[in-house]
Amino acid sequence: MTRPRIHILYEHGSNQRPFGSAYIRLLRPLSHPQLQSAFEVTTGVDYAGQPVEAVIVDRLWRPDISPDLAESLLARIRARSAKLIYTLDDSFFDLPAEVKDWEPTDDRLAVVRIFLTAADGIMVTTPALKNKFAEFNPNIVVLPHALDERLLPPRQFRTANGHSNQPKAAKQAGLLSRLGIRPKQRKVIGYMGTFTHDNDLLMIRPALQAVAERHRGQLELQLVGGFRQPDTMKALKQLPLRVVRHKLKHIEYPDFMTWFTQNLDWDVAIAPLADTPFNRCKSDIKFLDYCALGTAGIFSKVPAYEATVRHRETGWLVDNHPAAWREALETLLFDDGLRLHITQNAEQYLFSERSVGQRSADWRQSINMILNHV
Repeated sequence: MTRPRIHILYEHGSNQRPFGSAYIRLLRPLSHPQLQSAFEVTTGVDYAGQPVEAVIVDRLWRPDISPDLAESLLARIRARSAKLIYTLDDSFFDLPAEVKDWEPTDDRLAVVRIFLTAADGIMVTTPALKNKFAEFNPNIVVLPHALDERLLPPRQFRTANGHSNQPKAAKQAGLLSRLGIRPKQRKVIGYMGTFTHDNDLLMIRPALQAVAERHRGQLELQLVGGFRQPDTMKALKQLPLRVVRHKLKHIEYPDFMTWFTQNLDWDVAIAPLADTPFNRCKSDIKFLDYCALGTAGIFSKVPAYEATVRHRETGWLVDNHPAAWREALETLLFDDGLRLHITQNAEQYLFSERSVGQRSADWRQSINMILNHV
C-alpha cells in the first residue's frame, strides 16, 4: 500500500531552522517510528511543486510572510492537485492585544485568514481554537499536544523529598558527605516558558514575594525564559531570583528538552496564566513539560489547564489572586508527601497518555481524515 506523501513547511526564522512549536506538533511526531509506515514525509522551508498528496503549512511559515507569498504557495499546491493542511496552535486574531510590537499585524493576520479559508483541513491543538476558526473553515480537527518520549529521560524514581534519585546526584551527595560539606537545604521554585510571559509572572509576584519573605534564605526562584522586558526584571529583583540559561544562545527544541530534563531539579514548577481571550485558546503544553521534568506543578485555573490537570493529583489548580497562589506555594513546597504524590501521578499521566508513542494514532487519523475529505 502506497504511503501518502506529505511535505511539511515548518515555521522558521531567518536562520531557516524550525521553531520549537514546529518540532513539537509536526517534526517529532511525524518522524516517530510508529508513523513511518503511515506517511512518506519530507520537510523544508519551501515547496517547489514536487508531487505530494498534501502540504502542511505551519503557523506563519516564514519570517517574510506576506499575502502575496501565501497566494503564490497556494497556486503551486493547487497546480499539483495536492491538499493544503494548515496547522495553528495560537489565536493570532487575539495576539495584537497581547503583544504591542507584533508587526506588521495587518499583513500577518491577512495571511492567517488566507490559509484558514483555503485549507482543505486545519489541525489545531484545543477545542477553543476549533471554535474560534469555525467561521473560516468547517473542516477542523483537534490534535492535542503530546511529547516525544525519545527526547525524555527514563521515568525517575522519586525519593520522599521529591527529588529524583539519579546516579549523578547520588555521587555528588556522597562526595560532599565525605568532604564534610552538607548541601544547601533550599527549595527551588521554577518557571520555564517563551519570552512572552511578563504579565503572567508579574501577576503572581506578590505571592512569590510573601513566601520568599516568610522563608528568607530557604527559597530560590529559577526562570528559564519567561520575560523580556527590563521592567519585569526590575519588579522581580527583590526575589531570590536566578535566571538559568543554556550555554548556547541558540538551541533547537530537541537539544533544549534534553538539557531541560537533565539539568534542572525543581521542587515546584509554576505556570501562571492570565485569563485573556488569547490565553483561553492556549494548550496545556507547559503541564506536559513539567511532567517530563518530574516536578509537581502549580497551574492557573484557566481553560488551558482545567481540562487535563487533576487538582492535588497531577498538579495544583489555583485561582489567579495572590492569596490563592501563596497558599498553593506554601503547601506544595513544604508538604513533601503531597509533592511526591503529584509528581508520580504526573509522570504516569505523561508516559501513559500524552507521549507521541501512545498518541501516534491521533496524527494518523487526523491527517487521513483531511486527505480523504471530499
